[in-house]
Amino acid sequence: MSLAKAGEVPASLHMGAGQEVAQIAALAALRPQDPMLYGHRGVGYWIARGVEPEVILCDIAYREGGTNKGKGGPMHLADPSRGVLGETGSLGGNFVIGVGIAYAEHYQRSGHVAVVFFGDGTANRGQFHEALNFAGLRKLPIVFFCENNGWGLSTPTAAASAVVDIARRAAGYDMPGVTVDGRDADEVYAATRVAADRARSGGGATLVEAKVDRLHAHYLGDREPYRTADEKAALWVNDPLARLVTQLEGVGVDIEAIEAKVADRVERAVAYMRAQPLIDVSTVREGVYSDPVSRSEGPLGPVSRSEGPLGPVSRSEGPLGPGAPQ
Repeated sequence: MSLAKAGEVPASLHMGAGQEVAQIAALAALRPQDPMLYGHRGVGYWIARGVEPEVILCDIAYREGGTNKGKGGPMHLADPSRGVLGETGSLGGNFVIGVGIAYAEHYQRSGHVAVVFFGDGTANRGQFHEALNFAGLRKLPIVFFCENNGWGLSTPTAAASAVVDIARRAAGYDMPGVTVDGRDADEVYAATRVAADRARSGGGATLVEAKVDRLHAHYLGDREPYRTADEKAALWVNDPLARLVTQLEGVGVDIEAIEAKVADRVERAVAYMRAQPLIDVSTVREGVYSDPVSRSEGPLGPVSRSEGPLGPVSRSEGPLGPGAPQ
């Protein structure tokens, strides 16, 4: 946040405070190689998968040194070697991509379980229903993890959804739906572990809904006129990170030593980020295609202007035959 206020990273970063405990607990219940499609709030997903903080900061700040050389900005980090497969440009796209990945894992009998993180607002997109229907039908190895913070940007969940418990929708797709306290790391871990084990053993998909709080605004530049100061202050009383710290101190974990180590690591990461150049505009076309083709060719070979991909098409015919709609 301090870097954003100083203008070193964009104010479009979506803070994950209040949701990071649920994110990390859920990923702890999965295997490191299980493919993940993350939500757009916070960096907890990436840290949990072992992506170095230097790399994360470079991605956020549009600098060289990031996983995608800074081109993805603060929302599109990807590291397939760690199962971090990114996020789509439009919220909701991850649903169908995640189902496709789960279908591939099922087909290859890899034993991997895909996980798709998303918010309650995104659950109202059409792709949500399409993906869950297909996953339920095919009994795919996937966990749909909803971080329900009660807000779709500035719209309360109750004003946008016929059901405030997103997990209830699972019944329509013949899969379990489980609602947990997203502030409780143990509860999130247990529910996600059950869902992952079920998927891995051939039982199919599960919809896990974690009730969480969005402690900050929708993004750093959001002035948040839709919530009062008292409403926001009340949420911080139940900060799940503070709750987890108390829990760990109770079993003898030296939190001060961990915080000192983390502070040093962050300082070194910031120094590294500052030393990296901003992305070069001349590289804008790099990485767009995995195998670039010439303008005179399509991905399957040369295509003449008088032919369609399935063969010749006269100007008097439509793709379905003579007289069909053009």
